[in-house]
Amino acid sequence: MELSNLFARFQQLGPKLALSYCFVNGAIMALDEIQNMGYDEFALRSKINMPLRLYRYYPNLDIQDVGTGKEINYSVQALENNTVFLQTPTAYDDIYDSDINIDFPEYEHLRLIEYCRRCGVEIDTELQTQQIGDILVKVLLEHYTANGNLDTVFIKTPDLEIENLANQVFQQKVIIELHNSSDMGMAVSKTIQGEYRDYTSKLKTIFRTVCFTTTPYSQLMWGGAYANCHNGFCIEYTVLPNDKSYQEIYYNLFPMIYCKVRPNVTSQLVAAQDKELTKETLWNLYFHGVLRKSMDWAFQNEWRLLLPLSGENISNFNVKFFPITKVFLGNRMRPSSRKKIIDICNRKHIPYIGVKRNAAIFEMQDCEIKCEDCPQYKNAKGQSVL
Repeated sequence: MELSNLFARFQQLGPKLALSYCFVNGAIMALDEIQNMGYDEFALRSKINMPLRLYRYYPNLDIQDVGTGKEINYSVQALENNTVFLQTPTAYDDIYDSDINIDFPEYEHLRLIEYCRRCGVEIDTELQTQQIGDILVKVLLEHYTANGNLDTVFIKTPDLEIENLANQVFQQKVIIELHNSSDMGMAVSKTIQGEYRDYTSKLKTIFRTVCFTTTPYSQLMWGGAYANCHNGFCIEYTVLPNDKSYQEIYYNLFPMIYCKVRPNVTSQLVAAQDKELTKETLWNLYFHGVLRKSMDWAFQNEWRLLLPLSGENISNFNVKFFPITKVFLGNRMRPSSRKKIIDICNRKHIPYIGVKRNAAIFEMQDCEIKCEDCPQYKNAKGQSVL
């Protein structure tokens, strides 16, 4: 049974069951079992069941480069260079992709406690957020009134330089907001709101990712933006787990977890704020964010390459991937576009094949006629190949 049909029937069994299970690499698994795994176990089990081939759909479109203004076909570039481009999740079609579930009220509560601690004030964590905020505001206001600044309001010595810098940013932003509103309570509130926005945005951009699937025959993926409504192509990559030159790629490939539950990792991520990035923090981001998607997307059966790349040099985001072993050509590619891709495949000795609609089921299949011998291709004269 096709995965999307299996998923639809699964959800009909009842909401409680749907909340308790998830799809991982095409299999139904208990969500608790997945969530109790750490990085090492999840990575190991992923590699044991990793497909031998991965596929990526390309739209084959010319896009204007922001820097140079020139038209560039990044799909052709990927085929020519055997590279994949890593993006931030903010560029994906699902606007909630990799959306880390940080609850703002809880975030505010924990940050107010933390700032009280840095001021040397011990707080009963059971107090209401408003009560804790009032205590912090009183300390800040008294210090500002006496000194005209907040430079020494934090008496606890920072554990790291990054915390020291965060303290300075907080102090300056509170003063700026205080000048705007003349209300210390409002200044603190707006500063923490800004912190929240900046932190949640940062968590989406400290890594970059690229997506793959496990079939070249998905009608949904051929028909959507991924392959430009059948005008694009699909590349097959063969996984080489024992080739040392691909070890970094191999060990940073993970299957998506499709489920209905969005885990709340607010306390863990607030505790990691103003600290150096650790393996545990990175795994929380991966496992509860970038590797977690709604069951609505389960048909993609997606695998993701995740790399914590930094910097703004766009050339660093193109990375060599596993060898290209086949190219599938969309059934609506114009003959001129088809010829261009075929010529590249011939020059690089890459097998290729056209795809067409399967007459019996809703998916694509290999075309039995070689593209160059297809009358539609030879006689189309610039029209789409149907």
